[in-house]
Amino acid sequence: MMSRISKTLKVMGINLLLMTSVVGIVVLAPIGVETAYEMVSRVTPGSEQWKAALPNYAQLRWAEQHFNDLEGASSTYHDFVVWKIDPYESLTIKIGSDGLRHVVQAPNASTDEVWLFGGSTMWGYGSDDANTIPSHLSQIAGVHVSNYAQGGYHARQSLNELVSLYADPEGSYAATRTIVFYDGVNDVLNKCRIENKSLGTSREQQIRAAVALDRLSPKMILMPALALVDRIKNAFDRRLMNSGYACHDDLDRSDAIARSLVNDWSSADAVARRNGDRFIAILQPVSYLSRTRLDHLDLLRDEWKELAWQYHAIYPAIRRYAKASEFEFHDFSGVLDTEEYVYIDFCHLSPNGNQLVAQMLAPLIGDNG
Repeated sequence: MMSRISKTLKVMGINLLLMTSVVGIVVLAPIGVETAYEMVSRVTPGSEQWKAALPNYAQLRWAEQHFNDLEGASSTYHDFVVWKIDPYESLTIKIGSDGLRHVVQAPNASTDEVWLFGGSTMWGYGSDDANTIPSHLSQIAGVHVSNYAQGGYHARQSLNELVSLYADPEGSYAATRTIVFYDGVNDVLNKCRIENKSLGTSREQQIRAAVALDRLSPKMILMPALALVDRIKNAFDRRLMNSGYACHDDLDRSDAIARSLVNDWSSADAVARRNGDRFIAILQPVSYLSRTRLDHLDLLRDEWKELAWQYHAIYPAIRRYAKASEFEFHDFSGVLDTEEYVYIDFCHLSPNGNQLVAQMLAPLIGDNG
C-alpha cells in the first residue's frame, strides 16, 4: 500500500515538475528572448555612438562621453504616464529622485515658473545638462524652468503628468506659471507604425506581456509568447509589405492621430487655465520638414523616406486643427531653417539647435499671448 502511494506521489511530482517546466518555458523564454534582444541591441552597430563624430560636435569634447552616459540610463513603470527615467548621475546627465533632468538655471532667475513637457528632444537627448532646451531657455529668458519631458512621451502622457502635478498636495509652485507642450514627433512616429492599432504608447504590448507574469489565467500565461509571436509577425509583415508605417496611405488614421494630439493640447489648456496658468502648444520641428543642412546624415534610407511621408501627411492636419482651437498654438516647423548642422538624426538636436529653439521660445514666455 505504502509502495503504491509512494509511486503515485512520485508520478504526480514528475507531472507537476513537467507542467511547471512547460509553463516556465512558455512564459519566461519569450521574455528572455526579448531581454537578450534589447541587450544585444545596445552593443551592436545600431548604437548611437556614431553621433558623437558628427560635425555638430566638432568643438564639444563631452560628446562621446554623453552618448556613453545615455547607455547607463534606465526607466521604470509609473501609473498614468507609463514610464519615467530612474535617478541617475553621470558626467553629462543628472536625473533627480523625482525622475526629472537637471536644468541649469539662470543666475538670479525670476520667480516666474516655466514647465516644459515633451519627448526626448525636449528632455535633451544629444546634449549635456547645460545645453538642453530648458537650460538654454532659463539663461535666455531669465526664468526658472522645470523639465518634465521624458524620452518617447506622447502628449497624452504629458497631460497625465500635468494633472498629477496639480493634484500633488505637497507641490510648491510659483505664483505665475507657463505650461509649454512641445509635441508632434512621437505622436506620428509611434502611432503611424503598422503594428500599433490604437493610439497607445510604444510600450503597450511589452507591458501587457510583463503583467502576465503576475496572473495565472491561461490567457495571461500565454501573453508573453503571443507578444513575441506578434513582434516577429510585424517584422515579417513590414518586410513583406516593404512598409513599416501606414498613415500616408490611410487618411482616416492620419486625421485621427492629428485630432488626438490637438485634443490632448486642448485638455492641457483647460487644466492649466483651471489652475490659473497659461498654456502654450508647440508643434516641434522635424528634419523632413526643415530647410536645413542634412548632408551629414543618411536620411535617404528607404525606411527614413517612408517615415518622412508620415510627417508630410499628418503635420498639415495638426496645424489645421490646432489653429481652429482656442488654445495658444505656435508652429515651430521652420525655426531650424538654417545653414548650420543642427540635427543629429531625423528629430534630435545638437546644442546649437537647442539654443535656436530656446531663442524662439523665450519671447513667447514673456508675451501674454
